[in-house]
Amino acid sequence: MRNIVAINVSPRKTGTSAMLLQRLKDALEPCEDHVHILHLYSHLQDMRPIFDAVDAADTIVLSGPCYANTYPADTTRLLEALAARPDVFHGQNLYGIIQGGMPYAHTHVSGLNMLKAFSRRVNLPYQGGFIIGGGAMLDGRSVTKLPNGKTVERQLLLFSQHIHRGEASPDSVYEASILKLPRFATRLLALWMNRQIDKTFAARGMDAYQPSPYLDDEIS
Repeated sequence: MRNIVAINVSPRKTGTSAMLLQRLKDALEPCEDHVHILHLYSHLQDMRPIFDAVDAADTIVLSGPCYANTYPADTTRLLEALAARPDVFHGQNLYGIIQGGMPYAHTHVSGLNMLKAFSRRVNLPYQGGFIIGGGAMLDGRSVTKLPNGKTVERQLLLFSQHIHRGEASPDSVYEASILKLPRFATRLLALWMNRQIDKTFAARGMDAYQPSPYLDDEIS
């Protein structure tokens, strides 16, 4: 039986990151593991409940969205606060989940690399992570809504079993669930997403093609 603290590092309590932790909880509690879900943004002003939960756990799982190639900035704030409290660590296993709109692993893997660096800093065993591309499009709904949903669900359950056994989850677990897109589909997806971004900018009165002032030669 494991005592797992699962920390949602997304600003949203009912988004995809929280849904994934609930999915892990549903998979692990029949194995007699205890999963305690905490929401980082409920404790930004006072992280003592997170410190206490980490201290009481033998396993730590972080789940969050990929913002600009890594977790949200307040995740770094959390990790720095934890690093300043070495008394709460006693060899817990550390796992990470990161999900984002782009359907590729390489655009999200730097978030897991940040957890690896943190684990070295505080001398914890980093035991692997799980990446879901296209996850942001779920908006908290089941992973079965993804085009490759059945595969993602199967591999996520496999990931949960590695957590249950307290063992490393190899990258091949999430790599097997990444949607494989042909090159022409990638170009069409990029075109569609760029147009959506332009529409969002226009709706807010912004010119997406206005030259950046940071590139002005007159600015020293």
